[in-house]
Amino acid sequence: MFWSNRAGESGPKKPFGWLAAVAAGAILGIAAGYNIRGTVSIVDGTSMLPNFTPGTRVFTTPVATGLDRGDVIMLDDNEGEFALKRIVGLPGETVVLWRGYVFINGRMLVEPYLPKYTFTFPDEKAHRNTFKLGENEYFVLGDNRLQSVDSRAYGPVPRAQIKARVPESSNRLRAGFCDFTLPERGKTGIRPLLAQY
Repeated sequence: MFWSNRAGESGPKKPFGWLAAVAAGAILGIAAGYNIRGTVSIVDGTSMLPNFTPGTRVFTTPVATGLDRGDVIMLDDNEGEFALKRIVGLPGETVVLWRGYVFINGRMLVEPYLPKYTFTFPDEKAHRNTFKLGENEYFVLGDNRLQSVDSRAYGPVPRAQIKARVPESSNRLRAGFCDFTLPERGKTGIRPLLAQY
């Protein structure tokens, strides 16, 4: 092979420039990998069915931005294991579970990523559970509400226990609120949304 360094001159091609470019690319790639690192985990268990089935490979990344309602996160259970859960309640909010519904600060939560007729019942057969979240606490639930051990059992989760997040597309279904509010204690009917909300 020949290369030309000036018009009319030619000589043997030297691979040093090519090797230097490859080496520089490799170093940049490794550096980027350390800054944008992620982990692939395998789902073990049924608490996130039907969205994450057992055996599914899940890519998680460190939490670099704020956490939001509906985010799927990797949680350290403080027993040497990690669990996949979904954030439902955010710091400072009050979460109430009543008659199979989730209420945040008195408003009924709608979770379109769950199958129809999915109900969220309190733990231990209570009629109504109330959780007031602290400044750095999150309320997490599994998507398979009948088969998940989550904040209903162990309470709000400190931010320090949330180790990673499952990246999702920007057009994914997001939790929101509908036009109903939590009834007062002793009442049985869900009320339409009032102006103060």
